[in-house]
Amino acid sequence: MYDFTTTTDRRHTGSTKWDAAPARVQEAGITPLSIADMEFQVAPQIKRAAVKAAEHGIYGYTHVDDEYFNAVKNYYIRHHGYEVQREWHTVTNGIVPALSVAVRAFAKEGEGVIVQSPVYYPFYNDIRKNGCKVVENRLILKNGRYEMNFEELDRLCAREDVHLMIICSPHNPVGRVWTREEVKRVGDICLKHGVFLIADEIHCDITFGGHKHHSLLTFPEFTDNCMVCTAMSKTFNVAGLGCSDIFIPGKERYELYKAEQNRAMGDSLTYFARAVAITAHNECDAWVKEMLSVIEDNLNAMYEFVDTRLKGISCIRAEGTYLAWMDMRVLGLSDSELTKLCDDADLVLDMGEIFGTNGSGFTRWNMALPKHDLIAALERLEKVVKPLLDKHGAI
Repeated sequence: MYDFTTTTDRRHTGSTKWDAAPARVQEAGITPLSIADMEFQVAPQIKRAAVKAAEHGIYGYTHVDDEYFNAVKNYYIRHHGYEVQREWHTVTNGIVPALSVAVRAFAKEGEGVIVQSPVYYPFYNDIRKNGCKVVENRLILKNGRYEMNFEELDRLCAREDVHLMIICSPHNPVGRVWTREEVKRVGDICLKHGVFLIADEIHCDITFGGHKHHSLLTFPEFTDNCMVCTAMSKTFNVAGLGCSDIFIPGKERYELYKAEQNRAMGDSLTYFARAVAITAHNECDAWVKEMLSVIEDNLNAMYEFVDTRLKGISCIRAEGTYLAWMDMRVLGLSDSELTKLCDDADLVLDMGEIFGTNGSGFTRWNMALPKHDLIAALERLEKVVKPLLDKHGAI
């Protein structure tokens, strides 16, 4: 029904992903597989909404009105079965700046903030640039699937210098969709030790294979001890509009956050983001459903290619997100050598080392692109790694 097969040339549009690619990659028009925005055209309804908003001709200061909030609220009721409240809500121009505000609001300078590595790399910057220390609760890779280390988490939360934790749910880059039991156990540990828990749930709509996202907002016992960050950017491919929805159900915590937010940047909404958000949340369910099917098909195509033609290399099976986490440690390369190998293949990926020390030897692949571009990238990888796999006896 929708077009998920056409490659769109994003050169000369200011695309962060495309402009960061090496010159020869740009000149050849090769699609990068790095930064997590999609290479798919947005839903036609979103295009029409943006055009209609543009034709109005006045793009003035804009706020969150009832039409905007109700569109978001009804979307979460429809897709996730829970209802958010207006008094929990604020908007920001992105989850990364929202987390920066949260670190200042909920942690003191010099304190530790827990993250579960390997994890979305801007978390580290948000913590460090605000004078705090990263405390790693490293995920455990067991039989091709990542698990949480709850015993270590309990010890870390008991530290006197730790009062804040950021969880990625679903997890970027390893693709886990945490079970309800896992989310509850994290929340219980944080509550026991007085550690405030923030969940980046930006990938909440993107799950596969029967895996269900469980928001922190569905646990009444965590009402006063959680903050949830969501956005339309990943689901509808509108990251360039800079709009995220933040929910803090505890009144005292909400007021602390708002005070810091007002000092830092306020909570204004851009004119175009409002127009697109209302349409995206109200009218684009069918597009989202088809997009999910396309992403899952791409993931399965990648698994088959790697399993049959790149034996020795492996992909962690994603339960959610449109990101694939490829384990290339069998090649025995250093991080710099692995980066060069990918460069030689004209592959623009996110290298695992940036996600934490336990990301070395991995690469993150963006699966939100036409399948023919994905297969072309995998074939370029095959050419450069096959001699190394032969050498190691992996094939």
